Amino acid sequence: MDTSATPVCPDCGFRIYNRRFPNCEACGAGLPESLVYSPIERFEFQLEEEERSLAKARRTVQQPFSITTPGSLDDSVLSAVLELTER
Repeated sequence: MDTSATPVCPDCGFRIYNRRFPNCEACGAGLPESLVYSPIERFEFQLEEEERSLAKARRTVQQPFSITTPGSLDDSVLSAVLELTER
């Protein structure tokens, strides 16, 4: 992993690996806006993660599998959940 371009906290020099947090994970100092992802960028990352998660769930549903459900979860509830994830 190339970490040469990884930004560092201006206060303590700790490498900033997660630019979603506005504060340094080591010293807690506020990071400059130039080092932190904007709210729009964070929202886009979240959407991408959710899309990947849904795609993975859909692939899992399409493959043959067996489900062991707790007693409170009946087949109609399970069918409804599966239908919602296929959309």
